[in-house]
Amino acid sequence: MSTDQPGQGRRGVLLTALAVLAVLVGVVVIAVGVATQRPDPPSPPAATSAAEPTEATGGPEDEQPDEAGSDDPADDGQSATSAPGSSAQDEGQDGQETEQPAEPEVAALDPSEPVEVRIPSIDVVSPLHPLGLAEDGTLEVPSGDRYDEAAWYDGSPTPGEVGPTVIEGHVTGAGGVESVFFDLGALRAGDTAEVEREDGRTVTFEVYRVDQFAKDAFPTVDVYGPTDSPELRLITCGGEFDEAEQSHEDNTVVYARMVEG
Repeated sequence: MSTDQPGQGRRGVLLTALAVLAVLVGVVVIAVGVATQRPDPPSPPAATSAAEPTEATGGPEDEQPDEAGSDDPADDGQSATSAPGSSAQDEGQDGQETEQPAEPEVAALDPSEPVEVRIPSIDVVSPLHPLGLAEDGTLEVPSGDRYDEAAWYDGSPTPGEVGPTVIEGHVTGAGGVESVFFDLGALRAGDTAEVEREDGRTVTFEVYRVDQFAKDAFPTVDVYGPTDSPELRLITCGGEFDEAEQSHEDNTVVYARMVEG
């Protein structure tokens, strides 16, 4: 014959229920943590993200998280790139050691705005829209419904013109979800990028260098400066994610030359 009192039985059931609830809450917390963990984007070999910055030319300031004026609630500071003329590194760095191909003999094209970029080796196909500089002089970044699309900096030459065409894109979005240029750091010398123009022509560029720089050591002139032939720069964020700043610490930059157009 049991000597347990009715109150003791109820307490036992309550304690069991609380223990089960605690386990369920723990499982949910772990699941949410895993779901929101930010993946690390690929980095190029011999990335120079730890390099010391040097004095740079004047001009628009570095693009900082949330300073581009985006009204997109999903924009959690995954800025694509530093602005041209920013207060960062003035000269290029060695970075990835690749043998630069001889200058291809291709004729420059008349201006025509880009409408799409395709990077076959990392499965990127994205429409392009033009972006300029914000009122504070920083480089605008894709936002709103076009957050996960790449964008052409309209202060740079159009694809096929002499000089570097600059195309930017986010690496991740809210919660660490991969965005259009997440795999940019996986490109290697010899890979190609195709940019379709408004006039129907497609310009093919061949990658000759992939590098990564701390945002306060961004090689502004090396990226945005004049070149002797048509080139392409693909830019996104990279490196570790700074939770306090809600931004990746580095920029990944791909350098390519026009080989067909």
